[in-house]
Amino acid sequence: MARATTETVEQEAGGGGLPQISVFEDGTYTNQIAWLLLTFVLLYVVVSRLVVPRVTTVLEEREEKIAGDLDAAARLREEAEGVREAYEASIAEARAKAQQTLADAKDAARADIAKAQAELDAKLSADADAAEKRIAEAKAEALAGIEGIATEVATDLVAKLGGADVSADDVTKAVSAAAKGA
Repeated sequence: MARATTETVEQEAGGGGLPQISVFEDGTYTNQIAWLLLTFVLLYVVVSRLVVPRVTTVLEEREEKIAGDLDAAARLREEAEGVREAYEASIAEARAKAQQTLADAKDAARADIAKAQAELDAKLSADADAAEKRIAEAKAEALAGIEGIATEVATDLVAKLGGADVSADDVTKAVSAAAKGA
């Protein structure tokens, strides 16, 4: 019975075998090729007339945008280079001004120090001269006082040791001569 059912199905389907291969046997092969060519031509026309121009437009817009971005980047790079050069120039100028200010301050300090040193030297020299003058006066007073004391001591010594009377004028002359010789 299974065999009878299979044969019945084959007869109703139009014969046995695979229907995909029967295309070459039916005579529909040329119709299919014609429809394939027609579909290909229509698809080609649609793609070439509608899709390709849109894609081309998008690609051109992208290319223009990229070119514009590259131009803007180059312009910005040049501006940044100019700003960097101006910055470096201002830094160099500020550094030069700072060095000049420092040199001027050093020169002013040296001048102030030299002036103060000269004033101090003059004051110390004047103080030293005044001190030497006071020392000379004190020495003269001391020598004058010593001369009188030396005259008295010499008179007493000569009187006690030698037993001779010597005049005060002679002793004064001898002490003065001894003081001048020393």
